[in-house]
Amino acid sequence: MRPLPISASPSTENIHRKLIVRLLIGWIVLSIVLGTVVFFVKLEDIDDFVKELAIAESKPLIQDKQYFSHITTEQERKSIIEKLYHHIELAHFVNVELYNAKREELYKVSSKDAGLIEIERKEVESKYRTYLFSDSVAYKKFFIDGRVYLCLVVPLFDDDNKKYGYFEAVYRADDKTMKAIRDLIFGALLIVVAAVFATAVIFYPIVMAMNRNLIKLNKNLMKFTIDLTNANIGILESLGSAIAKRDSDTNSHNYRVTIYAVTLGTALDLKDAQMQSLIKGSFLHDIGKIAISDNILLKPGKLTEEEFAHMKTHVTHGLDIVGKYSWLKDAGDVVACHHEKYDGNGYLRQLKGEEIPFNARVFAIADVFDALTSKRPYKEPFSYKKTVQIMKENSGKHFDPKLLEVFLPLSVELHDKISEAEDDTLQKIMNDMVRKYFVY
Repeated sequence: MRPLPISASPSTENIHRKLIVRLLIGWIVLSIVLGTVVFFVKLEDIDDFVKELAIAESKPLIQDKQYFSHITTEQERKSIIEKLYHHIELAHFVNVELYNAKREELYKVSSKDAGLIEIERKEVESKYRTYLFSDSVAYKKFFIDGRVYLCLVVPLFDDDNKKYGYFEAVYRADDKTMKAIRDLIFGALLIVVAAVFATAVIFYPIVMAMNRNLIKLNKNLMKFTIDLTNANIGILESLGSAIAKRDSDTNSHNYRVTIYAVTLGTALDLKDAQMQSLIKGSFLHDIGKIAISDNILLKPGKLTEEEFAHMKTHVTHGLDIVGKYSWLKDAGDVVACHHEKYDGNGYLRQLKGEEIPFNARVFAIADVFDALTSKRPYKEPFSYKKTVQIMKENSGKHFDPKLLEVFLPLSVELHDKISEAEDDTLQKIMNDMVRKYFVY
């Protein structure tokens, strides 16, 4: 029996290339995902950073209670407003508003370029007014032309923890602050990308080492699978050969009937498990003949009724043999029933029609076709034309007519190809056909 070939493993270079590509894709994807997470986390840090700057710069205003004292003259009011403008010029505030505890506006000053910013502030304030004017520092961030602005509201309490007003302002991050923000974000993203890349580099040799072990294991497993497949087919061939030797025949009959049966099974689109059973049954259909005496088995002439009755028992002997081994049990349908006839006149159980197991009906066609076209101790081979005539005459009698209808168109080419072929050729054809059904 020819051993099955071991498929070549992927080249190391190809594995390296695939792994590098996958690690690169993983690096990019992880960098994007983690970078996005880090970006939003850092935005929260930026909020706190800008808020602290804004509160720090607003302290002189917040701590000067003069702004919230009772004003009696217009002159005093103008003086306070001038101070507020001075604070705007010194700090980074675009807009400052002071309210009393009842949220009534006391003062409001804005820088000269506060037009668009004032519109945005009003929109933010109207949307989040309840949130902003609470008992704790609150803020909302917005962007204009890529620059960060903070609408900040600070509640003001005296020493007795009594609220006496609110400080509201729009803080604009200057160029230095914006650069610090960009550096913070890009620095964090760079760390993420570098960390993911470093992880990929570290994992590369680890994955390659694991992959080498996997390839080695796969080769061993493949070799074991192929050895098992070869052994399984070898067992069938050896048993079939033993029967053939007892029957004064070569392996040719077993090879041919298996090829005929598998060809018909393929045309019928049988599933793999059913094909396995059919193949085993084809090899072992006459295994029970090992228990038949030589004077009957090798008799050149016609058997007497008593001798034929004894010959029939090879079916029972065969079923006993295959039934003892779990791997061979599914050959039982063919072994037990390949001499049953479609009209119920076969043996041993006189099964009729579809009472006969499907695989036995398939094999009966292959077995009789080979018997008719082959030389036997008691007969010369029939011609292909004569064989087909006999089989057609027995359609619905010996054979399932539907299965025979499928087989006969296939038989022409099969007969021409294998009827006169040597054992080595038949073995190669048979192996090529059946091996795929025994790879586990």
